[in-house]
Amino acid sequence: MAIMRWALAAALLLAAQPGAAQPAAAGAAAAAPAAAVVPTECDLLAGDPSDPDKAGPGVAPAQLRAWNDSAILACLRAVQAEPGGGRLHYNLGRALLAKPERHTEAQRELRTAAEQHHRQAQFALGLLYSDGIPGELAADACAALPLWRDAADRGHAAARVSLAGAFVRGRYRACATVPSRATVEAYLEAAAVAAEGDYYERLLIADLRERLAAVAP
Repeated sequence: MAIMRWALAAALLLAAQPGAAQPAAAGAAAAAPAAAVVPTECDLLAGDPSDPDKAGPGVAPAQLRAWNDSAILACLRAVQAEPGGGRLHYNLGRALLAKPERHTEAQRELRTAAEQHHRQAQFALGLLYSDGIPGELAADACAALPLWRDAADRGHAAARVSLAGAFVRGRYRACATVPSRATVEAYLEAAAVAAEGDYYERLLIADLRERLAAVAP
């Protein structure tokens, strides 16, 4: 079961995520509109199509796997030229994640990008922490929480929904700092507005809101 969860997490990182920027939750700061950025070769070979802060159109998982070595080399050059580029470190981590033998490097690049407050990297690294990697990384919902919360506060849709899902399952009870039910409600309210027109996402959010209503304030 743990292996299946990790395989799912890896697939989600390599596939499109519902990570487009959305209206900020009540009381949260919205992310500033991103200025137009000229895509690098790294962006064109390894960018995530659903990264709200991407440059260029992004690359589908199958295509990324097809030219993976070229993508890794391009992104290594890019992060050397721009060490402070969180987006580029995220792209490199995404490319490295396609190679099981390079998962340690992938985690390092995702951490670097998350430390630079790249929202998609925060979501992706939080997913790894939340689910864990058999034989490599123990599942730790409390480690995922601050990453998802920062991304959620800055409009990341998948972080909002993922955080709410872990909250209603009681996965934050042992954490030093736990978000209030009101905060989680605000995340889901914003997510519901953003999901207008997406039938299946609305079903998921409706289920989470119903489960959240049963949680004691």
